[in-house]
Amino acid sequence: MRAGLAACGLWLVACAPQPVTPPTSTPILIEGGVVEGRVVRAGALQLALPSPTPWVARSGSTLLAAYPFQLLIYQDGLIQESQPLPGVPAFVRAKPLPLVGLEDRLFVPGLGTLPYKAKDALYTKEGVYWIDQQGLYLGRRLLAEGRFSFLAASERYVYAFGREALRLPDNLRVPLPAGVQAAVVQDDLYVLTSEGIYRLSPEGLQLGFRAGVYKGLETDGTYLYTLEAGRLRTLQLNLDTAHRLELQAGMANTRPLFRLEVP
Repeated sequence: MRAGLAACGLWLVACAPQPVTPPTSTPILIEGGVVEGRVVRAGALQLALPSPTPWVARSGSTLLAAYPFQLLIYQDGLIQESQPLPGVPAFVRAKPLPLVGLEDRLFVPGLGTLPYKAKDALYTKEGVYWIDQQGLYLGRRLLAEGRFSFLAASERYVYAFGREALRLPDNLRVPLPAGVQAAVVQDDLYVLTSEGIYRLSPEGLQLGFRAGVYKGLETDGTYLYTLEAGRLRTLQLNLDTAHRLELQAGMANTRPLFRLEVP
């Protein structure tokens, strides 16, 4: 019995994140909810991370929490794996498949490290798409030269965003509103700018617009999620407000976890 307790203690020590993780003072948007400090709230999912981290991402039942030299993988709110990282994270992606960007390489669970110094990257069933200052790549193959800021994907398309978007695999150039900050891809393309959220066709035709000052953009395929004045805002895919229980980001611990949004 004592041996079992000792082994459990060693496992917990191995899972303890490094103390040099940067502090997080504002809510972090994830699919379906937010992370505040070390507390994750997303729909029915509520859990406490070992310590705060800005590198958190969610896809369905999978949650990734990256720390300097360590990656924690949760399933349905329970920790499943603790994997060593060869450095300090720069970004983390949970979808299409898990991936962590480091300063000078990428880390893919199950594949290990890849020697790509990427500004952004996505792990898909076709492989790893990534961008640097020169262009867009799939693995070691340069697909397109140009200055891209970030990537987003659906099961059908991968988009590389700059002043316009390059859509793969058909290499279509898609016009964008000015100053795109974030995007998600469903049947339509949703992009966030300083003016609000645009709904575009896959070819860039404007289908809708919601004015406002928002931060971040996520989707679970049914709803869109963003932050407005530090509060989680849930939208339907037509950009109307979704009338459902929403999480109040930035709340005190003594206040209710959820609020009912009314028009």
